This record gives sequence, C-alpha cells and structure tokens, in this order.
Amino acid sequence: MERREFIQKSGVACLGIIVGGGLLSACTKVYYAQYVVEGSLIKVAKSEFSDRSAVVIRDHGLPAPIYVVKDGEVYTAVLMLCTHLGCEITPFGQELHCPCHGSEFSNTGQVLAGPAENPLKKFKVETKNDFIIIT
Repeated sequence: MERREFIQKSGVACLGIIVGGGLLSACTKVYYAQYVVEGSLIKVAKSEFSDRSAVVIRDHGLPAPIYVVKDGEVYTAVLMLCTHLGCEITPFGQELHCPCHGSEFSNTGQVLAGPAENPLKKFKVETKNDFIIIT
C-alpha cells in the first residue's frame, strides 16, 4: 500500500468512526418512566434512574411529555414543548431537538440553537425519601 492510499483509507476510517459514534449516541433509547399522579403532583421513584440519567414521563393531562434528567443528586424536569412554535421536541443524545424548525436545547432546557429564543418550561422538582416529586 502506498502512502497516499494509506492516508486516504485512514481518513475515511476516521470519518466513519466519528459519524458512526455520533449516530449511535443520538440513537439512545428513550425510557418512559412509571409514575403516579397525586392531585397536581407527579411522583417518580428514584429507582427509575438506577441505570440511566434521564427518563420521559408521558401523561395525557399534559400538552407534551416531561423530560427528567438526573445530574448527581439534582433532578431537572422540563416540558418537551418547543418555545418557538410549540412542536413536541425529542431527546437526541444529551440534548433535546425540535423536529419542526431545528431548535436545540440542553437537557436542562437552555437554548443551544434557534430559532427558539426562550428556554423550555421548567417544573419545580423536590426529592422526598425514594421519590422525585414534580410540581
């Protein structure tokens, strides 16, 4: 194999690894957590996070699912509804993306890329014993 051919094949292999790795991380499976609604509260067992850092709660009483992410002992819950024109957003790796117009949000709801200008709606989250309580 000549030097030029080796460099070309190495470049293609590196590109494949980068693209493939990005696609695999974006294809992480969404986990829909079990939960209980008590009045205006949603209770989720902490055990739902035993082997994952994020879960989705889909309740028919809400306009969109809630994305709950765990960072250490801190939980953040955001409504998966784009603040641009109200499309339901989807998890994409460690981010949330709007399939309608391409807005991108961090997993805690901050705008990473427009056209959305406002962060996602956040819910108050408390922990009590073995549960996460979302209000």
